[in-house]
Amino acid sequence: MPPLLSPLPPEHNAEVAHMAAFFNETLGFCPNSVLTMQRRPAIAQAFIALNQAVMTNEGRVSSALKRLIGYVASHTAGCQYCQAHTIRAAERYGAAAEQLYHVWEYRTHPAFNDAERAALDFAVAAAAIPNAVTEEVEQNLRRHWDEGEIVEILAVVALFGFLNRWNDSMGTPLEVPALETANQYLASYGWTGGKHVQTTPASAQESSSNSPPTRPWRDMAFVTIQFILMGAYLANPEALRITLPEVARYLGLALAVGGTGILTWAFVNLGRNLTAFPTPKASGQLVTAGIYRWARHPIYSGVLMIALGWAAFSQSGWRLGLFAALWALFWAKSSYEERLLAQRYPEYAEYRRRVGRFGPKWGR
Repeated sequence: MPPLLSPLPPEHNAEVAHMAAFFNETLGFCPNSVLTMQRRPAIAQAFIALNQAVMTNEGRVSSALKRLIGYVASHTAGCQYCQAHTIRAAERYGAAAEQLYHVWEYRTHPAFNDAERAALDFAVAAAAIPNAVTEEVEQNLRRHWDEGEIVEILAVVALFGFLNRWNDSMGTPLEVPALETANQYLASYGWTGGKHVQTTPASAQESSSNSPPTRPWRDMAFVTIQFILMGAYLANPEALRITLPEVARYLGLALAVGGTGILTWAFVNLGRNLTAFPTPKASGQLVTAGIYRWARHPIYSGVLMIALGWAAFSQSGWRLGLFAALWALFWAKSSYEERLLAQRYPEYAEYRRRVGRFGPKWGR
């Protein structure tokens, strides 16, 4: 998909070019967003001046932390262009490699301190639509930062609110250096560049050796094991025959039919959010309605019900054993998936508290 407007040459406007030298420090190049803005030089100059004022290091809210704040805010808004730029700038301003590789584990990873966690929690909540800043988030922010520092933190979120909308609506093409940095640090979180990665021959040639992997290795491992177990379930139904009462067999059949219904319902509720992989889609939304009001992972619930029910109906000890293996796999896979969901969606922690993993939480 081509951009709405293509960037103009850096020398298009002398005054903008002079001010844009600022970005040689932050990114190593003038961003295409600014090169597009210079069709109205006053807007480009005002933006650069605002960027300089907001991103200046005034003390404890360091240059690196400001870029990480911009990153989590941009991730919440879904702008992959700004995600690439902020992670690159954070690296250039000296953010620790552990922070760059584990930015979406900031709530628990030892590379982040409590003050940084409070700032990043606030950024995620402030960038969400609708706004998700609660009294608890505010109190935690005040516990670690003074009023001037809070102004700095929120100014970064607000600045990237403008940039996220500008670059996503414009379809601003991503520069090769930013693409390389994003591939290094963000591809394992599902970052692809989306509409901002141009597929013209020139850009394709420059970035062919840095193409992001299609999937994180954990995603591939979980799904591969899952399909191996499912294939094994179907492959040898006569192995390890057991004898069950007829009533148990037909209760198993009813359980399998019920699991099929739950599986279908979950597929319908997820719609375009559906994926076999644990990593959520970059453009996905958190689904908590329909059957997801009662279980956080109803697809796994449905598959397990079918596996157990059909094992009982077919009187197969082999299939009962593979049901147990699938249960263990789905428990591990859903735990990994939930860590990614909690990192992406601030409201997921409350949803997890209210709703059971594979079935309802009774008494709530």
